[in-house]
Amino acid sequence: MSVKQVHIIRHGQTEFNTERRLQGAMPVPLNDQGRQESHALGQCLAGWSIDAIYTSPRARANETAQIIGGYLALPVYEDERLAEIAFGDFEGHTFAEVAQLYPVAYEKWESGYRRYRVPGGESRLDVQLRMEAAWRDITNADNGNLTVAIVGHSSAMMIFLAAMFAFSPSKPVVNTSITTLERYQEIWRIRSFAGTPHLGGSSGSSV
Repeated sequence: MSVKQVHIIRHGQTEFNTERRLQGAMPVPLNDQGRQESHALGQCLAGWSIDAIYTSPRARANETAQIIGGYLALPVYEDERLAEIAFGDFEGHTFAEVAQLYPVAYEKWESGYRRYRVPGGESRLDVQLRMEAAWRDITNADNGNLTVAIVGHSSAMMIFLAAMFAFSPSKPVVNTSITTLERYQEIWRIRSFAGTPHLGGSSGSSV
């Protein structure tokens, strides 16, 4: 029986998040607030029906997933295809710094051209294709998992959703927010977007 519902979760906060630095493939861990957020999320999800947890192998996502898994008593499965976009030469910098250090590359990135590959990194299309492949494998597996959680990253997530849906909410995808997709007949639809019930926020804007 294939997956019917997926909770896509952004990892907890890191110091790079607070400084608005591009993390990409860098092994950036959660900060104290990120761990607190992840524990609050785990406590909240313990009351939900979740059958499996998948995660990006990047340190910040994996740490978030492991904390959640502890509350749900579930193992965590890593999948490299769920990783954040690799920003190559941009990593470790803010976008303001990138604009100064790599003005031509930054201008090309800002064009939004999906095939443009950041020097030493990936293109948006690269990310879309690997995310779509991971999605197909996870959601079409006939292993009895009806509801799964995927812990990942905001840029990769938004690239994937933009390719999957013609319209998506403009609400910010904050750390440890939850976006729920459900299978409706032969299609997927967004049930709620970027909810933070574990932080005292809403359960997410419906679409």
